[in-house]
Amino acid sequence: MSTSAAHPTSTSSATAAIDHLDPAQKRRESRRVILSSYLGSTIEFYDFLLYASASALVFPYIFFTGLDPLAATIASYGTFAAGYLARPLGGRFSATSATSWAARKCSCSPCSSWAGRPR
Repeated sequence: MSTSAAHPTSTSSATAAIDHLDPAQKRRESRRVILSSYLGSTIEFYDFLLYASASALVFPYIFFTGLDPLAATIASYGTFAAGYLARPLGGRFSATSATSWAARKCSCSPCSSWAGRPR
């Protein structure tokens, strides 16, 4: 279920807000979106790189001391795999619940008058 399916006016209001910008503002907003996407992806990659390194080098000796070294490393990689596989599900759940929470909160509060205004 996409955000636009849950809230059909959110996409149309965002498109309408973009249509009112002049070309210089559109370029600036495009650069801002690209830069923030790049930074978010870079931080996420770095986080997984650190966790993968720690799961190979540190976690077997700290969390799985009762196992032999190979089994401890495999168990440590299992925790990494569980996090890696659960991430899209958690992101989907968080995005869906945050969107519905924000829609309920803004539709009945003073911020509903400025919620659709472009920044």
